[in-house]
Amino acid sequence: MRRFYIAVLSFLLLAVSASYARNILEKKMFYLSNTGKTGMAKFWVIYLGNFDCKLNRKFPGEPEQRIDASMNLQYLSSGYIEGNGYSAKGKVDCLPTMWISNENGERMISSDSIDFVYDYGRKVQLLNGENGAFIINVEGDKKESKKFLMREYKMQMYYGEEILKEGSEETPLAAFAYSKEGLARAQKAQAKLDGNQ
Repeated sequence: MRRFYIAVLSFLLLAVSASYARNILEKKMFYLSNTGKTGMAKFWVIYLGNFDCKLNRKFPGEPEQRIDASMNLQYLSSGYIEGNGYSAKGKVDCLPTMWISNENGERMISSDSIDFVYDYGRKVQLLNGENGAFIINVEGDKKESKKFLMREYKMQMYYGEEILKEGSEETPLAAFAYSKEGLARAQKAQAKLDGNQ
């Protein structure tokens, strides 16, 4: 009977892990840790921090209203940021957009336009060479990264099926890029910043 309970518990944990990991698609990322170590990950999630946000939500039987929510924001290798959290009305989620802010103003960007993100998630350089602050726009509520912690996932065989499972401890990042060349540029930009502090 004990084996049965252990098997059921293992299956439930696997189901939760698999349902979360199902949102993670493969995208190579080359990173620089906060200790200067470099590496590469294919399936990854970068935790950006917990934020107090104001969101417009409609609940059954009520008009749309502005609510206060506490949201965990994560940047997925799938190319977008997702937010999950809670409000006084219960569980809420959101899909923040990525923006760049510089002397030219503020505008939305996509992961495909990014060359590298550095300064522990606070700055971004685009493929066209444009540089600026990396802003997380949560439905008009603009935030900067509080954390920059990467967790890698690995593809593993489980009962004849390939699934993603957590493959590393959280790694504090200084910068990341989508190519080796981009990471070299990120390292130079980061070294310049660190030298100025």
